[in-house]
Amino acid sequence: MKRVKIMKETLINKKVERIVFHFNKAHNADPHSIPAWIVKCRGKTYYVHTMTSQVGFSTKETPDNEHTKAALQFKGLLTIVEHNDGSVEALIK
Repeated sequence: MKRVKIMKETLINKKVERIVFHFNKAHNADPHSIPAWIVKCRGKTYYVHTMTSQVGFSTKETPDNEHTKAALQFKGLLTIVEHNDGSVEALIK
């Protein structure tokens, strides 16, 4: 198995805040170039390939939203990790 190196780590929030995570429907149209997941924190959107969390979550249903019907909500610190293979990972602690 080939080991992937971390190119860049960016801490998004320095205090515990709400983080929202949901599926990216655009991924279905082009799964090879569009990441499958969306992470939102502090009013910004991040497109990621994987997410790892060390904290629990709650669910949020939004049936009237045309973009996403449900999401996972976390309370924690978000770090975005860019790997040298082009993949992006969200880490929640």
